[in-house]
Amino acid sequence: MARRQLTASPSTVPTAGAEPPAEVQILPPLAAWTRPIECRLWAEMTATHGPLIAVTISSGDRWWELDDLAREVAGALQDRPAQERGLWMGRGRYYVTKREHLAGIAAALDAVDALPRLTVRAVPDADRCEHTSCRRRRGEPPVQRTTKPRPPAPPSVVFGSMQSLTEVMDQQPLLTYFGFGVSWRRGQTAEERRTELAAGRTRLAGHDESVREIAAWLRDNVTPIKTPTVGSYGMKHVVEDLIGRYVSNGELIAAALVAGYPHRHIDGPNATFGMSARDVDRLRKAARAA
Repeated sequence: MARRQLTASPSTVPTAGAEPPAEVQILPPLAAWTRPIECRLWAEMTATHGPLIAVTISSGDRWWELDDLAREVAGALQDRPAQERGLWMGRGRYYVTKREHLAGIAAALDAVDALPRLTVRAVPDADRCEHTSCRRRRGEPPVQRTTKPRPPAPPSVVFGSMQSLTEVMDQQPLLTYFGFGVSWRRGQTAEERRTELAAGRTRLAGHDESVREIAAWLRDNVTPIKTPTVGSYGMKHVVEDLIGRYVSNGELIAAALVAGYPHRHIDGPNATFGMSARDVDRLRKAARAA
């Protein structure tokens, strides 16, 4: 034990239970002290010793002597027999003692011009915490939590009435039997491209029954979703394998538009559609099995 060289006049030490000077700020408990696992300790200590406080003196010159000053006020000097020693329990860099000693500790440090080195924190009130385990320990019912109502789920995409192939082709003037647009071969003139586009559209129009059959099959097997992610060319192969006949890229696109799937066309002959990835994966597995 370090011997105390500093002394405070007994007249400067307030009686137990007095209020500390106004310049002593009591900070809230450390977050680590407020965990449910700590509450039983605080409850037991408070039941044994009464109201508590936690203090620490910043390190530096004369620390041991200042610590002895504080301990002496709390009756916790280490030269006293353990059974007669006052409460002075370490919690990290803080020491927990009786709340009634705070004013005396502050006055003793103030008398030797060391009050600014004192930091004080409250300890948790274990009889008021709302942890479920603590309320159970006190024989109280758990707090009824008010749950916020969940926001309504966004409306799912639903099919409207099916369009006709003629309506779809009127809305998509570049849609042909092979997909969107023409092949753009080198040396092809504008007139040749127009002729090829017209021929492809005529061929698609001649497959009205096939397009309606594929559209009905898609509606029966694939759930629509809002975001287009499934490519037409890959989907056409899935449909081919499962209905047992050839399906052109343009037929698949036209059928998906007739059925009413959300779609996106950026460039090239293909399009993407808002089709459930889960359903498409299931169909691909069925196609491989077949």
